[in-house]
Amino acid sequence: MSAPAATEVARGRARLSRTRVVDAALPVISVICFAVIWEIVGRLGLSPAVPPLTGVLSAMKEVFGDTRFHEAVLNTGISVVVTFLPVVVFGTLIGAAMGTNRFVEWAGAPYLSLALSIPLVSLIPVFMLVFGLGRGTIIAVIVAYSLPAVIVNTQAGIESVDRDQLDMARSFGASRLLAFRRVVLPSASALILAGVRVAAGRSIKGAIIAEQVIGLIGLGGLIQRYGGAFAVEDLYALVLFIGVVGILVVRLIGVVENRFAVAR
Repeated sequence: MSAPAATEVARGRARLSRTRVVDAALPVISVICFAVIWEIVGRLGLSPAVPPLTGVLSAMKEVFGDTRFHEAVLNTGISVVVTFLPVVVFGTLIGAAMGTNRFVEWAGAPYLSLALSIPLVSLIPVFMLVFGLGRGTIIAVIVAYSLPAVIVNTQAGIESVDRDQLDMARSFGASRLLAFRRVVLPSASALILAGVRVAAGRSIKGAIIAEQVIGLIGLGGLIQRYGGAFAVEDLYALVLFIGVVGILVVRLIGVVENRFAVAR
């Protein structure tokens, strides 16, 4: 390699490195600015609903050491974990069927549109009548919140597959199943994993909302208790914990998504 070419390659790598540093630093800077603004507003005492961030962080020690918090995390975690994997599996299968079979798409499209358009909170009383005041209702709400995201993204991913690649695979004698495994799934994987990432966040949201309505178990029930007792700092500490867990889960799935994209 000539000297000018090597210099250009080095410059390109340096630019790429700077871009990665900036991309990593911007979210951190944004969080720091938000924290500073929160602390200033809390110190000004403009509203009892906005305590200083330092007070919230101090309250975290008490909240995290409470046995009720440990039980709530366990209850909510069980509901989400038990439900999420079946949602991903069945959502992918249903989305694949709707993306490859017109009859299935016509049959399922009205229900999918309904699930995406109606306010799902309004269905929680119905689920409570069917499943009672317990984990059954929470699981049903998680399914209602997360399943449509997986179905829609899987269907869109499969419908976006390059038909020329599919025809080429079949021209070389690939069966429908082999073409689906080797061509359709790899091509649609980015959108499918994006749907899984969205569904992960919606699963946590659905669990918390259901528990808040029921008001007895899980992190949602603990939010209701803190809110009813006007324990504002404890309430914010719990909300921050839920937000951080949600971000970490979504980021983790995003890392898997990026690794899969690179492998392709």
